[in-house]
Amino acid sequence: MIDTVIFSLIKGLPFSIKKKLIEDYKCPKKAMDNLKISLKGINTKTGLKILNQINSTALVVKAEKIVQECKESKVQIVPYWHDFYPKDLIHCLDATFLIYTKGKKPNEQNLISIVGTRNCTDYGLKEVKRIIKYLKPYPIGIVSGLAYGIDINAHRTANEFNLVNHAVLGSGINKIYPKKHLEDSQKIKENGMLISEYSPNKGQRAYHFPRRNRIIAGMSKCTIVIESKKTGGAMITAKLANDYNRDVFAIPGNNQKEYSSGSNLLIQRHRVTDLNDPEQITEYLNLKKVEHKTTLK
Repeated sequence: MIDTVIFSLIKGLPFSIKKKLIEDYKCPKKAMDNLKISLKGINTKTGLKILNQINSTALVVKAEKIVQECKESKVQIVPYWHDFYPKDLIHCLDATFLIYTKGKKPNEQNLISIVGTRNCTDYGLKEVKRIIKYLKPYPIGIVSGLAYGIDINAHRTANEFNLVNHAVLGSGINKIYPKKHLEDSQKIKENGMLISEYSPNKGQRAYHFPRRNRIIAGMSKCTIVIESKKTGGAMITAKLANDYNRDVFAIPGNNQKEYSSGSNLLIQRHRVTDLNDPEQITEYLNLKKVEHKTTLK
């Protein structure tokens, strides 16, 4: 596992190249050894930078520290070939080589991301509940970012209905942010997973959150924007989902309200499908209700 973490820490190598090296050489150690040999004859700034990282003892020390953190915290290291790794995320060119997780192994649910503004309205909260309540009988899982507003309400509603839901973090799993959502994160582990591309004890950074949105969009078969301003994380996630050729839905809102302006703009520019009825989601994914067996006493 140490070699897997070392390989994941090498900067300057896109996921697609790392994936190709693993496929060619079958393991991270052989991939790095062969990469090292090939880079010795390349005198470029990027090549030298990568070679220096491979030869660096600092990278080994950092990887050893991360592996120890994971053991102590019972955090699972999940490379892209692992069963816990979201299958739809693998197809994204900028996917993360590995993720750190806590929680239950995901079933083969159809994952749907629900995102929106931090400063949501009662209308937005009602839409979250209406959608998730409708989807409850279907084989789906909810994905969101544990942030204030729409995100945390999507998680709480999914937990209320005992639905699989996954939280993608902008920090390490041991540094839940915001701290107010620590209790919610414990409940999420019972129904799904906490997911991060950052090592367990890594604190949040402003630039982490736009990056984590690519994981939310990439692991989901479709994305629903509930409420959003014209700028913000939900708009970034919608764009990323479009880039990954995933369908995006948006709830139409009041044209006079700032927190509906982004959703309405996406609809106006034909970048999303306006979501008027949750049935559109089940029809799009061609889902059938799951039959629940009952036992007679």
